[in-house]
Amino acid sequence: MSEDNHSSFWTNASLAGLGIVIIASLPYHFTRGPTKLNIFLGLSFVFASAKFWHSQVTKAVPEPYLDEVFHIPQAQAYCEGQYRTWDPKLTTPPGLYAFAVLTLNVFRGVCSVEGLRQFNVFALLSLTTYVVDIRSILTSRTALRSGKMAAITPEAVHTAVNIALFPPLFFFSGLFYTDVLSTRFVLEVYRMFLIRKGVDKNSGEGLVMNYVIGIFALTMRQTNIFWVAIYLGGLEAVRAIKMNVVPEGNTEKSSGAEPDPLMTEIRKWGRGSIHDVALEDANLIDFALMPISLAVAVLHQPKLILARLWPYIALLVSFLAFVYINGGVVLGDKSNHVATLHLPQMLYLFPFLTFFSLPTILPPFIQHTLATLKSMVSSPPTTKPTTKPATTTTDPTTPNSTATSTSTIPRPLLLILSFLTVLTLLMATIAIIYFNTIIHPFTLADNRHYMFYVFRYTILRHPAIRYLLAPIYLGCGWAVYLSLCPTTKPSSQPSKPTTDTPPSPTVSTVILLLIPTTLSLITAPLVEPRYFILPWLFYRLHLPASQPRKWLWAETLWFIAINAGTGYMFLYRGFEWKQEAGKVQRFMW
Repeated sequence: MSEDNHSSFWTNASLAGLGIVIIASLPYHFTRGPTKLNIFLGLSFVFASAKFWHSQVTKAVPEPYLDEVFHIPQAQAYCEGQYRTWDPKLTTPPGLYAFAVLTLNVFRGVCSVEGLRQFNVFALLSLTTYVVDIRSILTSRTALRSGKMAAITPEAVHTAVNIALFPPLFFFSGLFYTDVLSTRFVLEVYRMFLIRKGVDKNSGEGLVMNYVIGIFALTMRQTNIFWVAIYLGGLEAVRAIKMNVVPEGNTEKSSGAEPDPLMTEIRKWGRGSIHDVALEDANLIDFALMPISLAVAVLHQPKLILARLWPYIALLVSFLAFVYINGGVVLGDKSNHVATLHLPQMLYLFPFLTFFSLPTILPPFIQHTLATLKSMVSSPPTTKPTTKPATTTTDPTTPNSTATSTSTIPRPLLLILSFLTVLTLLMATIAIIYFNTIIHPFTLADNRHYMFYVFRYTILRHPAIRYLLAPIYLGCGWAVYLSLCPTTKPSSQPSKPTTDTPPSPTVSTVILLLIPTTLSLITAPLVEPRYFILPWLFYRLHLPASQPRKWLWAETLWFIAINAGTGYMFLYRGFEWKQEAGKVQRFMW
């Protein structure tokens, strides 16, 4: 047997072996219930699609390409036992190489370009299984309350398939990059948070593994700290507060003097009844009150918070220790990866989300807009207050507090306030563009990336264009927000629902998503679609489950079309640089 055939044999053998192990290790609940066929078909489609993409990439590009020039030799050095060897050009930790080499060693795989790339095919498949579980839990009140696994739904399986097909993620499943495995570990930590053993007992049981898997996630990419520590820490704090509401004392109820409304609210927040209303009922006041009420609740229950947040605090301490010892966040090439305040990244995020989620963003945007216009035209002005009864609940899936209803405001005043809000946001956006637009040298120096052309034909086309884009950023942001609001809202909710109705996203959902997203993006001077993968992923996971299935199918076809187009450009539309004649350059994210 020739050397090439021998290598191919062991590569295929390791593929079969790893495939058998993954199938055998699928969660037990995947093999039972009415959706087991959906799960089988969904995972089979993801695997077949990723394997086909991997084979086409390996056939057209057999040698390491772009960043693979650094990643693959480093992994091959580990394969040879040279664990002290390190390429100073690498900026991320060695988690990808360690896990890939461990997997290849277990299954006697060959540490070749094909074998290492193949590892990401299975990482994508594993990622898909986590999404199935997470989406099923997030759309089940019972699962969120109990911390136990939810029944798998066809919608969850379909969502997982679509997330696996997300173009910036799917593209790198055919190359040996860090993105797929890094995302997979972040999702594993998130899943562990959702089904932690102590949730149903309202205790801190099971927190140790959150720290352990969180460390694994940090060995993939440093910016994961914002998700596994800050984001999940925030979620843990909100869940702990909501599940430990202190009943109102008799001294508070029986007071002869007229109670001070402000002090009444502060005492209520201190007991744990934080101001967290459903997005469809929220306004700017609610977004201001939610973090204030949470801060008050945390200060009133410090022991509870420390007992629940210690693994996330430990992750932050571990990360800071690494930064101190390493002399910075990145491992190598520090001069080209200096953290810089880059606020326009948050502006770029919203068109990114809108473009890729167009099939799930456009329909609710149209529905909400038409409903708003209809109510403005047909409903008479009113100043009659319409309030919903305040709720104090230990259910983490139920919004707390009374929404600050805009129906108490006369329509002319409401229109003026809305106009002033939009004007203020527009002026702030223009100021950010004027004072903080950063064009990284790498963006303009490499015409192999799509961002080169996005910048070239937009903000670099003419100085005025960057300012003309300001209302587009705001419009996309508003569309993203509306997509998180359920398109259908029942007129009344029974006190004890007979069905496991999907919970509505609340104000805390948006705020806690914005914090890690902002921290991970505004510190990066370079604009890359890969940086937006996790923000998009968590946004997509929290979309309301009330969306019609036809929107999911439209999203599937949309992603397939984008992947087909970018795949074709990468494989068959290569070009050459004059300074590197004979070497094919390829378009990629």
